[in-house]
Amino acid sequence: MNFVSFGFCLFLAATYGLYWLLPRNAGRKLFLLAASYLFYAAWDWRFCGLMGFVTGNAYIAGRLLAVCGGKARRHVLWLSIGTDLAVLGWFKYAGFVAASAASGLTFLGLDVALPIPDILLPVGISFYTFHAISYVVDVHRGKAAAARNPLNVALYIAFFPQLVAGPIVRASSFMPQLGRVPPYSSTGHALGLRLMLKGLIYKAVIADNLAALADPVFTDIGRYGDHALVTATIAFYGQVYFDFAGYSALAIGTARLFGYRIPKNFDYPYSALSVTEFWRRWHMSLSFWLRDYVYISLGGNRGPAWQFYRNLMATMVLGGLWHGASWNFVLWGVLHGLGLCLHKLWLKLRGCLRLGIDWEGWAWCGIALLITQSWVMVGWVFFRCTSYADAIDVLKALVGQRHAAGLTMPDAGSWILALIAADHLIGRFPTPQRLPPALTRPIYWTGIGALAAVLLACLPLVQKAFIYFQF
Repeated sequence: MNFVSFGFCLFLAATYGLYWLLPRNAGRKLFLLAASYLFYAAWDWRFCGLMGFVTGNAYIAGRLLAVCGGKARRHVLWLSIGTDLAVLGWFKYAGFVAASAASGLTFLGLDVALPIPDILLPVGISFYTFHAISYVVDVHRGKAAAARNPLNVALYIAFFPQLVAGPIVRASSFMPQLGRVPPYSSTGHALGLRLMLKGLIYKAVIADNLAALADPVFTDIGRYGDHALVTATIAFYGQVYFDFAGYSALAIGTARLFGYRIPKNFDYPYSALSVTEFWRRWHMSLSFWLRDYVYISLGGNRGPAWQFYRNLMATMVLGGLWHGASWNFVLWGVLHGLGLCLHKLWLKLRGCLRLGIDWEGWAWCGIALLITQSWVMVGWVFFRCTSYADAIDVLKALVGQRHAAGLTMPDAGSWILALIAADHLIGRFPTPQRLPPALTRPIYWTGIGALAAVLLACLPLVQKAFIYFQF
């Protein structure tokens, strides 16, 4: 059920109305859980049982962690995490591992026929397994209390606004919200509608139109000339941002309508002046999840320098694999890991230099922005292309070394970059977090009207699912 669709509009309206008619928190949570499973069943009802299994594993592990001590707690932790990773590994990576092994044997000259399983990937499996792991780890670390009521764990994992594409919500921040009656706040609802309107514009008006430029080219790269590849790369650079930031805004805004708060997932990442800053602004929930649950668990910045850089690279490679079972995603992770390591090395080197340069001045900031965003754009080439050969072809076009003729495209690259720049310049200005009471009701109803208008205007054009639904 696409967020930008008439079906979701009806589903949300019915769920919202019935939810606030229920007087008790327990009834509201039970109804919201049922609605979330109905939402997931609209994608494929057969995988509701799988999500229920992951939920049951998390709940049982939490209860055991509450009563066990010593080594038993650690055994429970790793058994629960191992189960979640086994589920994720089978559905998402079994085919990839088998195909890679078969290719490796063929390369070595060994004629061995390996069975390659054809497994349907459940939508959102990467997100809800990470939620389950977050819950168990937070309980183990004492950051969240083990839930007595399985309903709370089930709703935390299945809450439909963030179920299929995030943001990844920490158990320590969401579970306490389930213990109180969500207040009906007209201000919160107005802010939620504003976020939903922003998300609709990002997705339906901007991202899908950029996809119309990028998708045909990346589907058949060999048919297009160099300029078309450059334009398509810039278009995807914009598309992936507006698409995923749009979904995140829709998810956060929808959650606000039910009285729940989901953390911000994007903070204008294309204004980042380093790869390190980029990951503090891009897909923030995943970035901080990887930092707290993978990077720190590996040792973080403790120990000798080589271990620190190893931990950075390992974390980003795993982050690349999390996005998809493909060597191109691995290369994307390697590229970003290398970018993080080079930035750390540069900071050390810069501290030793005595060049009299104003590192905070506009000139250096402009150079840093250009280098960082060029690095990010090159990374998106590997992210978008389906093969290494295609990615190299696009990179050659970007640096003027391809020299191939083919189909052309409109000269839209400069306009796309200008649109991204305008969005970031406007968005980075401070805005009030609370609305005056006198403005809340007009903005609330104006938001409903604007949402309806944008939705009706875009419905005939909306055919594409959100990019991150595949993860």
